[in-house]
Amino acid sequence: GRGRRRARESPASLAMPSPRADGTAPWVTPWQREWLSASLGCAVADTIFNPLEVLKVRRQVAMGSAGASVSAVPASTIALARAAIKDKGVYRGLWHPGLEATIYRAFSYTGFRIGMYPAVRDAVVETRVFGDSNSIAARVVAGAGTGAIGSALFNPIDVVRIRMQGPSPYKSTASAFIEIAKRDGVAGLWRGWGVCMTRAATLSGSQLATYDTVKKKLRSDSSESFFREGPILHFTASLCSGVVAQTVTQPADTLKTLVMAQSGSRRENALAAFFSLLKKCGPRALYRGFWPAAARQGPVMVIQMPIVEQFRKAMGLEYF
Repeated sequence: GRGRRRARESPASLAMPSPRADGTAPWVTPWQREWLSASLGCAVADTIFNPLEVLKVRRQVAMGSAGASVSAVPASTIALARAAIKDKGVYRGLWHPGLEATIYRAFSYTGFRIGMYPAVRDAVVETRVFGDSNSIAARVVAGAGTGAIGSALFNPIDVVRIRMQGPSPYKSTASAFIEIAKRDGVAGLWRGWGVCMTRAATLSGSQLATYDTVKKKLRSDSSESFFREGPILHFTASLCSGVVAQTVTQPADTLKTLVMAQSGSRRENALAAFFSLLKKCGPRALYRGFWPAAARQGPVMVIQMPIVEQFRKAMGLEYF
């Protein structure tokens, strides 16, 4: 009877239901699939463009170094790239620095801020505080919220990543975590968390809100439309969001790099670094490294978001 049939069922079959016909596993929750799909897309894009991030960080660090003058900073990003390649070659000089930490960051901070955005956006819209589903303000708030929270949680990975991408990296990513904690205490891993949260909020708010808004404005339900749901629409919205995000974020990004790159007794906060940089190099220094950053951010978004969209579809989720 029914009792005997239950007795023959294995404990595993009772504890874990079978996968659904659409390929998704019911024990993997929607938010986990949101996070994973975003993480995978970000890991691919960030790995491809890591050399540009390395150049941006090194240019910003050179500008903010104690005692550095404008003449001491490499004449151009190309000159900086040539020096790195001459010293260690293309891979060791440009691609490898901070790559492991970059992948960790993709599966933590970046995956969180992008993956959690749709759920947070819908929750913000339901409150009606910032308007309905067409409200740009609601999208900005949702993006800024996931960016700021993700940054606060995963700040240590950002600190280690910047140190590993700088001119004097640690022996390994693991040793970087240990040595920073030994030298500066655990609090050292959260160095610059304030400016990092500011940068993440401005980046995520502008990037995701722009992507979401441009996509919804251009999207057509007609199967014949050029901007029907698919790669072309995702590409266009991605490109627009990348340019807007980097332009809005660059000053905070520069300050974040300067604060997080500090070690030992040199401990300027973001405000002190801001005034020091202005005094030494003028307002334009806040956009130091903009071109490699823009050259990275635009293509990263162009590759990142379409890949994220496809991973979302493969995992049984709706498009963004």
